[in-house]
Amino acid sequence: MTFEVRQIALGTVSAALGTASAKNTHALFIYNDSNKSIYVGASDVTIANGFHIPPTSFRELKIANGDVLWGVSNDVDGELHIYDFQVDP
Repeated sequence: MTFEVRQIALGTVSAALGTASAKNTHALFIYNDSNKSIYVGASDVTIANGFHIPPTSFRELKIANGDVLWGVSNDVDGELHIYDFQVDP
């Protein structure tokens, strides 16, 4: 199992949060370490269509082989901590 930790600053323009490898699914543990709302989803994610991660909240998501998770904040200075576990096949 591969493990990686990332810290990502987000603003009002969407940004890629990570990509699952071509071979394995990834389990992402995402912590919103800010007082801003953050939304995650596909490359077209917005605050209207994204999966909401409220301030100081934690979510677990899985992304499939080759998928990219994107995020955006409702304001500047959003911050995520992402714990990324590569799930063995």
